[in-house]
Amino acid sequence: MRPTIHTVAERAGVSIATVSRYLNGSARLGPATAIKVRRAIDELGYVPNAAARGLAMQSTETLALVFPRLSGPFFSELIRGAESAAQEMGYHLLIYGASNDNTKMVPTLAAKVDGLILASEGICLGCLETLQQRDTPVVVLGRTTRHASVDSLRPENIGGAQTAVTHLLGHGYRRIAMIAGPRTQQHAADRERGYEMALQSHGIPYDPALVVYGDFGEASGYRTMQDLLFQTKPIDAVFAANDQMAIGALAAAGEAGIRVPEDVALIGFDDITAACYAQPPLTTVHQDMHGQGHLAVRMLLARIGGSTEATVTEVTPTELVVRRSCGCRADGSRMRINNRMVHN
Repeated sequence: MRPTIHTVAERAGVSIATVSRYLNGSARLGPATAIKVRRAIDELGYVPNAAARGLAMQSTETLALVFPRLSGPFFSELIRGAESAAQEMGYHLLIYGASNDNTKMVPTLAAKVDGLILASEGICLGCLETLQQRDTPVVVLGRTTRHASVDSLRPENIGGAQTAVTHLLGHGYRRIAMIAGPRTQQHAADRERGYEMALQSHGIPYDPALVVYGDFGEASGYRTMQDLLFQTKPIDAVFAANDQMAIGALAAAGEAGIRVPEDVALIGFDDITAACYAQPPLTTVHQDMHGQGHLAVRMLLARIGGSTEATVTEVTPTELVVRRSCGCRADGSRMRINNRMVHN
């Protein structure tokens, strides 16, 4: 593999920005730092290509992270991880909240930074073509993209959802409902697919009447849980496609006098901070948002540094964090649910 400015920086133990400054002579470096960079370049046989050199000369040493909602707890750890990686590599990180009605601002933003991390599906669909035409380095979060030269990063949504529903099935639940996310979003569709696959593996047909759709916010979880609780045939359990909807569902159940997990079990997805403080504590699928933010920055900086590798799609692992809302006790012992014994 041909060495890049990224591998030079790693070998020298400095940031990509420092290597860029050495190459273009835009700032004086200390003698010891300059020697380390020069030695790394010689050892690796690095030769900056014209595109990489041009990018270095125009570097703003700033990256942008773009996502739809600044207030959501889901993104806080992602931001922290991205900020940590950017600082380690000598870059600034601009946090930009956008929605589908102002996606035209993203190409304008791109002109002011060295690269973008896009965490909004609507924004990605609306502006990727323009960004590609401008040769702007981009990493897309949350879904796989078909665009050439655009790297992507997403959690194992299908497997994580399948693990959660399989856990409920292992408890003996059979009428398992799902509060799904918007059908237009790939990660929501993947989690619904994992739900369906888990049911099918146990010989349980997918029942559309047991699947309701929210928007990933608490209010939609509250509203859709009300619909599920008053079906003619009672449900045993609910898998929510994210923790915010699960927390809304938990509130709706309590208001209706339905006990979780004694009457209805509940599992979420994401493992946000509030999940462990819910009453009862929420069993959920954990994804490492801090790690994803860190990895997204490193992927982006590799492209900024001139990497010519084929398009990269990173899928990060998920794991089930078992608490009490699914019917498990804190010590892992079995618990009596609806007058029957269930097992972990």
